[in-house]
Amino acid sequence: MELKRILARDTRSATERAMSLYGPDVLIIANHRVGGQTELVVAVELASAQPDANGHVFDSDNPFAKAAPVVASTPTYREPTLEASASFGDQLGQALRGKEPAPAPSALRHDPLLNAGRQDPLLSADPLLQPEALRDQVRSQEIVAFVVEELAALRREFRVSQQTAEWQSSQPIASAVQPLVQAMHQADVPVGLRTLLIDAVKDHKSVQEALQSIRELLTSSLQRGGAPGAFEGVHAMAGPSGAGKTLMAARLALHTAINASPDQVAFISFHDARIGAWSQTQMLCAQMGVDCFRAPDVATLSLLLTELSQRKLVLIDTPGVQMIERVKEIKKLHPQTIMHAVLPADASAVSVQRILKDAAQQADMEWDSLMISKLDESSTPWALLQFMCNEADVPVLSAASGSERLTDLVMGFTPAQLVNLAVSHLMPVLPNMASPMASSLANAAVGLSDATAFNARAMTFNTAQARS
Repeated sequence: MELKRILARDTRSATERAMSLYGPDVLIIANHRVGGQTELVVAVELASAQPDANGHVFDSDNPFAKAAPVVASTPTYREPTLEASASFGDQLGQALRGKEPAPAPSALRHDPLLNAGRQDPLLSADPLLQPEALRDQVRSQEIVAFVVEELAALRREFRVSQQTAEWQSSQPIASAVQPLVQAMHQADVPVGLRTLLIDAVKDHKSVQEALQSIRELLTSSLQRGGAPGAFEGVHAMAGPSGAGKTLMAARLALHTAINASPDQVAFISFHDARIGAWSQTQMLCAQMGVDCFRAPDVATLSLLLTELSQRKLVLIDTPGVQMIERVKEIKKLHPQTIMHAVLPADASAVSVQRILKDAAQQADMEWDSLMISKLDESSTPWALLQFMCNEADVPVLSAASGSERLTDLVMGFTPAQLVNLAVSHLMPVLPNMASPMASSLANAAVGLSDATAFNARAMTFNTAQARS
């Protein structure tokens, strides 16, 4: 993926020019007035650049100049690209300032994460780059790919919303549940799931009945792959950057160390080159009295797994960058490794799809369990619920809050508890709710202080449900 500059006399002309060159789905990054003209900065794949009717390719840095016609006997002219070794922020800054970037190797002009084969970005990276620069380059490519997918998902969601708006307006929705329908809109429930829920509750005579119907419908729709096995052996945590993998692994290590012995637990940081990541791991393991090790490559990981084969539990913490490559390496080295996907409760639909489905398919494996983090920071776990209802067949092993306390862990967390949490956040916008069920749901909306408090609120909800 590359950033292109387009200059035209006005925004409409620039947009039409961008669409004619790169297609109707071109991603516009910025729009500015430069020297009395409109400048668009767009992000495109190189393969989408098309010659015009005269066989010329547009030069984005000089829109009034034409390159030589493209003919079959000569190499295709390629636009000058921004320096690939720079971070995405630097690339965008260069484009906005209009600076002429340094020539980039042709191998770096493709975004490997958006190619059909989704090849390892390291295969197209400059081998002369330092490890830190290489990681920044790969990370910038992953960020661009993620942004493109997020915007595409937003466009799809908007189209579906337009298509269902007419249907929804024609449905006879009972006046008692209309506040609940509005609450679902405000809670950002995905359009597809929201349509199904509205259809299920539109005839109810009270909000209490409608909430109970929603809870039962979601809980019955959740697919489970069975209960997770005993928590021992070699386990690896994988997920997007910022999901809380390291903290989740540390909590699981402490859970096992308390029930067994710290000497039976080992913590391995695999291929994580982030600044301060190893120091954080050392501090966490020091608090628990658990041995920690650092494996910068597969060879070192192999030696460590052999040396630690007698331990009851070995936890492998992986980085968010090049997650699929790290997962492949672990499974190839140690096929018996139990793989856990770690996702925040408020993960977007794109993140959930990329981790639970796309990553599993590309790594040719299945997730053994799902771990949900940052429960107390989430008010919209609807994207995760929608995916779990439709496609996921992964058992939920544990959940945790977003605090740094190692004791904030809920083992045996159930999807029904996630449903309770999601439904509870529909309550603040609903007036005149004073039933026992409403009270329990409102309590569930309070942030998690610790695992005991969360389990207590879940039990309160179940008790109120039984009474109603």
